[in-house]
Amino acid sequence: MTKERKKRLFYALPFIFFFLMLFDGHLSSIILTIFAVPMSFTSNLLLMMMMFATFQMSKSYMISWALVMGLLYDSYYYNVIGINFVLFPLLVWFMYLLFERVVPNTFTIILAFILFVTALSVGRVILLSLFKLTDTTILDYLTRTLAPTLVVNLILIIILVGPLKKLVNIKR
Repeated sequence: MTKERKKRLFYALPFIFFFLMLFDGHLSSIILTIFAVPMSFTSNLLLMMMMFATFQMSKSYMISWALVMGLLYDSYYYNVIGINFVLFPLLVWFMYLLFERVVPNTFTIILAFILFVTALSVGRVILLSLFKLTDTTILDYLTRTLAPTLVVNLILIIILVGPLKKLVNIKR
């Protein structure tokens, strides 16, 4: 990636992150309205973009923005600060650890994203339960939230992995 392109990405990412945070909620609502089923899921385009941004941006930059986005996400969706404020930076840190050891090709990126979505979803339900903000059962959570979340995000990553790899200049 050229220095100029990386500089543009450096300044554009906060706006992209904010837009994707808002778009995730609307996309989830639209899909739930279309199918009208008793499920709950979250599209994770913000997490996907964070993952791809880790290939070009510094660890401190990404963890800082993960903290900011976690704070905004919690304020906007949960009205309780702490859930994504903790989970987003931890996941970004783990992304750096993982991709230092694993070659980022299409297959490993898709698998890693599914791992990150699972960790985020499980982390959210654990923290929400810990703070007594939900009373879901494990079976309910697995069938009505985690499974649909993984399916939707698997479809999204399969569709977007090619364009995002080109955006951040991953050759494999």
